[in-house]
Amino acid sequence: MLVAVPVLLAGCAAPSGVRVEGKAAEVERPLPTTVAGQPVTVDVVALLRGDPKVNEKIKYMLSPCESGRYPVDSRYVDVTGDGISEVVLNVQECRLTAYTGYGYNRSGYVYALPPGQPPVQLFATEESGVVVQPDPGSGLVLVRGRYRAGDRSCCPSGEETTVYSWTGTSFVKAGR
Repeated sequence: MLVAVPVLLAGCAAPSGVRVEGKAAEVERPLPTTVAGQPVTVDVVALLRGDPKVNEKIKYMLSPCESGRYPVDSRYVDVTGDGISEVVLNVQECRLTAYTGYGYNRSGYVYALPPGQPPVQLFATEESGVVVQPDPGSGLVLVRGRYRAGDRSCCPSGEETTVYSWTGTSFVKAGR
C-alpha cells in the first residue's frame, strides 16, 4: 500500500511541473431575452383562446386533460434572431400523454413576445399531425409523419420535414 501512493502521485505529475497553455478563450455572454433580462412568459391557453385567428375547433380542445395539464406544449426560443424569445406552441389531443405520435398534434403556432406589447402571431399551421419545432439556427422545422398502409397513428414509417426561415417580417418555406 505504501508503494501505491508514490506511484499514483508520480503518475499524475507533469514531467516539467505546471504547464501554462496561454490565455483562456473569451466566452460570449448570451443576450437577455428582454430589456430587463427576465424571460417573458405568457398564459398560452389564454393566448390561443383570445386569438381570433385560431380555429374554434382548436379553442374547443383547450380544456385540461385527465392529468389536469392542458394539451399545449410550449417552448420559449429565439427563432427570429432578434435576441428576444418567441413562444412556439403545439396543441395536442389529451391522449398524446399516453403516446408520442404525430397523429395527436392538431396545430402549431409561433408568437412574438415584444416587451410591453401584446403577443403577435408570426406563424400558424392547423394541419393535423404536424409538429412545429424551433430551430434557432434556421427558424422553424415542421415535421409530418409519413404513413404507409397498416401504420398506427402513433407510429409512422417515416417523417417529412419542412424548414421555414425568418425573413424579418415572416417565416417562408426554405426547403425540405
